[in-house]
Formats: sequence, C-alpha cells, structure tokens
Amino acid sequence: MAAGHRPAAILAVLLAAALLVSAPALVAILTILDSSLLNAARDWTSGLSAWLSYLAHARVVLYVPLLAMVMRARENQ
Repeated sequence: MAAGHRPAAILAVLLAAALLVSAPALVAILTILDSSLLNAARDWTSGLSAWLSYLAHARVVLYVPLLAMVMRARENQ
C-alpha cells in the first residue's frame, strides 16, 4: 500500500489538535462570563463519578474468577 497524502486524515488530526488546544481557553472564557455554568457541570460530573465508581467495583468482581483461573493453572503444572 502506497503511503500517499491523505488530506482527510491530516485535516482530522489538525482539527482534533486545535480542539484540544482551544478547549481550556474556551472553558476559561465561559467561566469568566458566567460562573453559574460551572455549577451545572459540577452536577453532571458528580453523576458521572458515581457511574465510574460502579465500574471500578465491577472490575474487582472480574478479578476473582481471573485469580481462580490462575491458581488452577498453577496447580495443573
């Protein structure tokens, strides 16, 4: 496969980089103009953190069968 120029991919990378660079500035501007916007974001992220903690607990549940499989494999050696 020839490694030619892919303008769509280059444009997508440049657009993603521009978004990553400008996002903190946009948040700062919105915070300066209207600080109540951060209160809504705080409520949204608190709900998200609850879901993430549930995922962390679910991950621990997955470790138990994995540990049992590893111990069984060591016994069979």
